[in-house]
Amino acid sequence: MKKLVGAVLVVLLIWSLCMAIPVRATESTEFTVPTLETEPVPTEETIPTLPTLETIPSTEPEESPVKPEMEPVPEETEATVPEEPESPWKTGKIAAGAYHSAWIREDGTVGTASADRVPNQWRGIRQIAAYLGTVGLKEDGTVVAAGEVRDKDNIGAWRDIVDIDANENNTIGLTSQGTVVVAGYNTYGQCDVSSWQNVVDVAMGYRTAYGLTEDGKVLTAGSNSAGQRNVDSWSDITAISAGNYHVVGLKADGTVVARGRNESGQCDVEFWEDIVAISAGPSHTVGLRSDGTVIATGANKYGQCSVGGWTDIVAVSAGMYHTLGLRSDGTLVAVGSNGWGQCVVNN
Repeated sequence: MKKLVGAVLVVLLIWSLCMAIPVRATESTEFTVPTLETEPVPTEETIPTLPTLETIPSTEPEESPVKPEMEPVPEETEATVPEEPESPWKTGKIAAGAYHSAWIREDGTVGTASADRVPNQWRGIRQIAAYLGTVGLKEDGTVVAAGEVRDKDNIGAWRDIVDIDANENNTIGLTSQGTVVVAGYNTYGQCDVSSWQNVVDVAMGYRTAYGLTEDGKVLTAGSNSAGQRNVDSWSDITAISAGNYHVVGLKADGTVVARGRNESGQCDVEFWEDIVAISAGPSHTVGLRSDGTVIATGANKYGQCSVGGWTDIVAVSAGMYHTLGLRSDGTLVAVGSNGWGQCVVNN
């Protein structure tokens, strides 16, 4: 009996213990894990702020400041046609033709002495050339022609021109790329210049074309009847000018060389010194010295070489029978034949 009672007590004890466990578990639910609301939320002061755009260091290099000595690019350099690389003495402002004189005024218009060989409506002219007619190079690189000029339509289609010259039957033009174009007769091949490159100056003889390259050499095309193309040995040339049957070259040291017909002494330039500009007429040659005085040689039947008294000259041009000079004050002087009024330039 005692064993039975003991067993019952053991069972009751075990049962009571089993019932006590869930009671304690239920009671423990009163102490739950803190809810989200009870978690500490960082204040605005504790949230790290991102650097603003102003505080982010730039990874690009700072723009270099403009040097004080640099000046704004002048408006002239904005033009589509580059300036011709020429001597400051080669102004292109005057031209002595066969029977007339022409010059460019400060406003870009052109004046003439003798027959009406330049229309009054010409504007914006920067360089002129003359023989029987007159050819004008405009600021925009186009070319106009008036009077007895061969192949005017072809000349009018030229573009991007920076230098011109003319003779009786042909007009020559230099482009800004250093190539050359020739209009007019091509009987002697004087227009065959399409292969020329790196040219910086051009000249047109009666039947011969000339191009000065940037390395001081001279290219030729056309007639060589008087040896006017025998210039292969020339070097260190800075300017060229052509008469009818002779060509003259100015060297960097101020001396002058010539080739071609010399029956009137137009090639007698071997003793010239201190020359800064040259101009060849059909039968005479004119040189400008650095001191503003002028020298001439060749045919002088009409006094076209009588320039010994000229001073303060900045440009010269030799015509068929006369010579034209430009003074530093903008006035003109002329000597030689005045049969067509080509020397009436004093006004």
